[in-house]
Amino acid sequence: MEGALPILPPPDIRMIVDKTARYVVKNGPEFEQRIISSCQGTQNFSFLHSDDPYHAYYKHRISEARAATN
Repeated sequence: MEGALPILPPPDIRMIVDKTARYVVKNGPEFEQRIISSCQGTQNFSFLHSDDPYHAYYKHRISEARAATN
């Protein structure tokens, strides 16, 4: 299903995803790795893992944030 929109997270998670994507673009992939390391086992940042249903939305927001900074 090429071009399909990613699954939208609920508003509370969407806010966390959107903010995280902006910070990762601003601070680099090392920042993302620090979040993954420090938040293991928490549901708030499970979207950082590729097997999470909201991971595609997160990657989409990363792409949008990168495009906005160029």
